[in-house]
Amino acid sequence: MPINNNQELYATVREVAASLDEVGATQLSSELRGALAISSMPGEILGETRLVLQRVRDHAAYRRLDIRRRVDEGIEYVGLAFGE
Repeated sequence: MPINNNQELYATVREVAASLDEVGATQLSSELRGALAISSMPGEILGETRLVLQRVRDHAAYRRLDIRRRVDEGIEYVGLAFGE
């Protein structure tokens, strides 16, 4: 299901972080949670969130369909938000 707003992106990031915790990728899950709190400026939050989501693509957990789908949706949403 495509992400339509920042609130849905934040929920997706929290879902992905929880899934990463389940598979033992706690460093990445911590980075994702931290990305949501990095700044009060939405552009910075979106940018940092995208960077961490892109790093998830390099992790073995990305092979899980549920994680892959949500990560890709998050990256796509941020790209659209930045007009890319």
